[in-house]
Amino acid sequence: MFADRIEIIHQGDLNGNQWIIKVKLPSGMSIFGLATENVYGGDWDLGPTWNYVVQSENPFLIDAGRYGMGGRILEMLVETRLRPQDLKGLLLSHGHEDHDGGLLELTQRTAVPAWVHPVYQNLSRSYPEKAPGSSKESFSASCWHCFMPESFTQTHCVGYHRDRMMIETHRLHSDALPFDSDIRTHHLPGHCPDAVAFQIGQDALIIGDNLLPEITPHPTQEAFYEWTEKILPPEYDRPERIYGLRAYLRSLKRLQALGRAFPKMIVLPAHRLFYGNRWHMIELENRSAEIIEHHVQRCASILGILNNGPLTLEQIVLAHFEPNLLKGFGFKLAENEVRSHLELLEHSGDVEWSREDGVKWTGTTHFEQFIMDIALD
Repeated sequence: MFADRIEIIHQGDLNGNQWIIKVKLPSGMSIFGLATENVYGGDWDLGPTWNYVVQSENPFLIDAGRYGMGGRILEMLVETRLRPQDLKGLLLSHGHEDHDGGLLELTQRTAVPAWVHPVYQNLSRSYPEKAPGSSKESFSASCWHCFMPESFTQTHCVGYHRDRMMIETHRLHSDALPFDSDIRTHHLPGHCPDAVAFQIGQDALIIGDNLLPEITPHPTQEAFYEWTEKILPPEYDRPERIYGLRAYLRSLKRLQALGRAFPKMIVLPAHRLFYGNRWHMIELENRSAEIIEHHVQRCASILGILNNGPLTLEQIVLAHFEPNLLKGFGFKLAENEVRSHLELLEHSGDVEWSREDGVKWTGTTHFEQFIMDIALD
C-alpha cells in the first residue's frame, strides 16, 4: 500500500495544505513532499502544490510553489533536517505560476542553481517587440495567451513576471540530470510546453501536472505556437510537437508505456496527492489510459452537441459543462479546454470552424482512429 510508505512529519488540513511527508522508496532512498497553499477556490480547486525533495546522494528540490511561497518552502525544509546548502539543484516540473512562483526567492536565499528545460528558459522571458498586445509587453512569453482580464493581470501578475525574468537558470540538455546521472527526465509537452517528469530509478516518478488523481489536467492549444514559434528552440518546429491536445495525448501514451515497463513505480503528482482527507495512489498505466479515454469521450460529446446543427464556441461550452464549473473564471477555463478539442476535431476532419458559420459537424467520426494513430515519436 502507498500509505504504508509514508511517514507524516507535519499534518496539515484535510485537503493537504501544509503537509510534510517522507516517502520511503524500495531502494532505501527517500522523497520529502512539501505541500504549499495554492488556493483558487470553487469547483476548480486543485489542492496545494506538492513540491518534492529527493534525498539522494545529490539532493534536489522539484518545484517552488506559487508566487510568494519560496520562504515557506525553506521553513518546511527545516523540518526534513536537510539544509538548503545540501541541495545540488532546484528543478521545475513546468513553468506555471503555482510551480515556479517561489523560484527567484529560493535561488536568492540559497544560491542553489536552478535547472530548467530549454523551452522554459526561452518562454520565461519577455519579448516586447513580439508580444501580442501592449498589456503583455512586460510579461513572459509563456503567458501571452492568458485569458485573464487586464485588470486582474496588472494587479496580480506584474510582480511574478518581473521576478521570473530575474532568475538565472541553467538548461537541462539531456534526459539525465547534470549532477545525478541516475535520475532520468521525460519531456512531456501538452499541458505545458516545458513539462518534465523525473524518474527516480525504478522506484518513483515525480510527474508534475502531467497526470493527476481525480481531475484531468487541461491541454494547451496549438494556436499558441503562432505567437511563440520564433522564440522556441529551433528543434521545436511543429506546433503539435509542443502545444495542444495532440501533444498531450502523445505524452500520455509515453506515460502509459512507462507504466507498462515499471508497473510498481510510485507516482507522485503535483496536486491532490492528499485531498478530501485521503491519499490518492496513481497507477501510471491505468491513469494514463483513463485520461486518454476522457479526451476521446469529450470529443464524442462535442460531436453529439453539434448533431443538430452549427453552434458557437460559447454554446458548446454551455451545453457540455455543468453550470457550477462555469462560475467566475471557470467559463474561460472551460472555453480553452473546448478549443483544444475542436483543434483536434478539425485535424481529424470531423468539424469545420469558421467565424461566420460557427462550428459545424462534417458528419464523420474519424477522431478515435486519429487519436489511436498519434505516434510516440
